[in-house]
Amino acid sequence: MKLSELREALRAADLVIKDEDPDVVLCFEPSAMEEGFSWESTEGISDVRVASEWPIPGESMLVKEYEKPSKVIIFYDNHFNLDSSKE
Repeated sequence: MKLSELREALRAADLVIKDEDPDVVLCFEPSAMEEGFSWESTEGISDVRVASEWPIPGESMLVKEYEKPSKVIIFYDNHFNLDSSKE
């Protein structure tokens, strides 16, 4: 998914919910489709970052490297026991 697609989807969701400010959670789609959706299987978002596609520091002495596009990374919190999805 591109950032522009995510932005458009969030804009559409915002139009549906109007004056609310709901939590945003992540859910693994294949599990939801196979086992059914459950709020207990959702994860809260713990961070959003922008990172280069090639985050290894330094310059290669063997390979000509070009500037690579950035990616937006959405982290979720199940490994950190923050559990913001169930607050």
